[in-house]
Amino acid sequence: MLLIALVFSAGIFAQQQGVVVPDNKLYSRFQTEDIDNMLNLSPQEIEYWNWFVNNGYVIKRTEPSMAQKYPPLRFFDKDTKTAGEEEVAYDEGSFNIMAYDFEVSFDKSKTYRIGNTGYVVGIYSSQKLVSNYNKYLGR
Repeated sequence: MLLIALVFSAGIFAQQQGVVVPDNKLYSRFQTEDIDNMLNLSPQEIEYWNWFVNNGYVIKRTEPSMAQKYPPLRFFDKDTKTAGEEEVAYDEGSFNIMAYDFEVSFDKSKTYRIGNTGYVVGIYSSQKLVSNYNKYLGR
């Protein structure tokens, strides 16, 4: 809820910046109709997700045995809104966080392992996201 409130409070800023264009990565998570609705009703929400696709997480390399303590990163099915198959590989050039099922926790980051690669992805907490997004907006 806090994250949604932040996104909506950024509306004036987003509107002052002009037309908001959704990042293509958003289509991995949202239906085209949902993106169109956000563009029409709350373009600041698209602006937030555009920022999130590059800034809402961190990827680190660790020992594969250490990564095993985290749950696997799973693909997200935007039609059923459920987790699917596990991701088994990591390619920095094509990685799209929006293609995966992830959870944002209020005060703790959530970490997922990427197969047996030794890579883990940490999704920032909503507190950290709010702070970082406000800095991005210059607040």
